[in-house]
Amino acid sequence: MIRTEYTRILVEIFTETGINAHELLKNSGLPPDLLSNTQDYLPVEPVKRLIYLLSHQVDGNNFSHLLRLAFREHIIPSIISQFDTAETVRDALIQASRIFSSDSPGSQIAVEEAHGRFWFCRGAHYEESPYFIWGEVFAVLYTIELISALTLLDWHPTQVKIQHNSTEAIESAIGSETQLFVGHNKTAVLINQEVLETKLQLSTFSARPKKELVEWHTSFSDNVFTALLPYVKEYSLSIDQAARLLQMSSRTLQRRLKEEKTTFRQIKESLMLSASCDLMEQGRSLTQIANQLGYKNLSHYSRAFKKITGLSPKSYKKSLLGIEE
Repeated sequence: MIRTEYTRILVEIFTETGINAHELLKNSGLPPDLLSNTQDYLPVEPVKRLIYLLSHQVDGNNFSHLLRLAFREHIIPSIISQFDTAETVRDALIQASRIFSSDSPGSQIAVEEAHGRFWFCRGAHYEESPYFIWGEVFAVLYTIELISALTLLDWHPTQVKIQHNSTEAIESAIGSETQLFVGHNKTAVLINQEVLETKLQLSTFSARPKKELVEWHTSFSDNVFTALLPYVKEYSLSIDQAARLLQMSSRTLQRRLKEEKTTFRQIKESLMLSASCDLMEQGRSLTQIANQLGYKNLSHYSRAFKKITGLSPKSYKKSLLGIEE
């Protein structure tokens, strides 16, 4: 999951170039009321589709520029003060997993040192889809802007590892001077020793209010989603069934979700969307998907799906996944 406000920022910045916001939200599968939505988090899948669509509606240089502008002017300044206990870039990157767990619950951020070289890594389950590489583009550009903000330098990586087997999208975003390695199990950016030992330069951001971290999303909400995902393809889970699977009472489950400003219904909607996309990509018919996810009939499933995404499942398959029913 990812913070709704960050997705809203991307939409607002890119639509200033003349892109139709309504069509963009509809085609990416994001809520039609995103610009006024008060929900704290969104599933990451439609956000990856959003980035994919944006990359095809503006030329490569402008896409990279606008995405980096969103990071530099809006997203990174909102979290940079969380590094206030770090003295060097190395310290800050080690803290990043805790800090990013609030912004993107379930994110697998880590630092790895191998053969005296330091890599800032982001792990994700690899998918053979046109959208996956754009999640990697997002991660690499975010890292570049984060290091630049921490050091007040115009920083650029010399080496980057990616999970995808094609370098075209990454090269279009960061240029060809960076050495790229494909087919790895994580997206990783090499941080050289000189940068690692650089003292943090956070004075520019010191006046900004410190945003409260939401630690629950690391240990609970995302764990609920992950724990229930294997079951959603076999059962239409009620909150009582989910609570039993999680070995707690329904009341406790509701209370802990409420503390994170979310509900079981929202978790279930995210589960349904994730499972639907997976089954669509496996070639299942909509009738089969509706049955497998426990809906009474295809019409019931279609109404539920459209309520979440703004598109019928048939339109979603055709426009976003390129699959004909």
